[in-house]
Amino acid sequence: MSEPASKPPVLFLHGLTGAPGDLQIMTKHLRRVGYHVDTPMLPGHGLDEKGLLKTGWKDWLGAAERDLIRLTPDGGQAFVGGLSMGAVIALALAAKHPDRVKGVVCYSPTLRYDGWIVPRGGWFVPYGAYIPIVNRYRFKERAPFGLKDERLRAKMEEMLLGGALADAGLPFMPGKSLAQNLSLIRFAKKNFAKVVAPMLIVHATEDDITHIRNAEDLASKVSGPVRKLYLTDSYHLVTVDRERAKVAKATEAFLEEVIATGTIAEA
Repeated sequence: MSEPASKPPVLFLHGLTGAPGDLQIMTKHLRRVGYHVDTPMLPGHGLDEKGLLKTGWKDWLGAAERDLIRLTPDGGQAFVGGLSMGAVIALALAAKHPDRVKGVVCYSPTLRYDGWIVPRGGWFVPYGAYIPIVNRYRFKERAPFGLKDERLRAKMEEMLLGGALADAGLPFMPGKSLAQNLSLIRFAKKNFAKVVAPMLIVHATEDDITHIRNAEDLASKVSGPVRKLYLTDSYHLVTVDRERAKVAKATEAFLEEVIATGTIAEA
């Protein structure tokens, strides 16, 4: 059965070394209320380190762009969104294709790695693309793994260490891939002013990977209206953690308001 014309499709994108499963709860919720949602695996992901290292930010963005064009034939529009790096890719799509993007959903948008779990010695991370040793380094995933919920955290650790690449992603971040992500961030930031679509930003006040200032910085630089939902009982993986139901309902409300009015009342 085809979806009602009033509900544009939704394209959700996972984060670096992550997997579509990180967005599964949001996807299931939106599908239950009548949306067609695509959550593709980005190139190089769901594989081993060697497979990931064969790809870079242009491959990830290019694949997402092809998915957006596929979902919006004949001048149609879609909602785009993502988690962490996926949010950055969604922003790049919104800047490049304002005619095809009806709204943007940014879960834990990562513009800088400056959360409380990032080691103080990680000052060099923003310059990774220019320091050869960083390109050869592996940044190991460690507790709390983006999750405040201890039960979910234990399950995530088990999946990461158990090699469930298609479900949980890699248990570490290759330095070369991180450098590629930083290049993607620089590209997207140069075009933030071109993002005119309404936007929902969901960010945890205690995000372990990326500080809440990332959300504030993003909201101040885009040209479209922004609604912010700040969570007090979650860490980086807001789509999975303790407040996931609140995030799902807020996402649905945002999409419905944009469909009904073409914009949002900022909050």
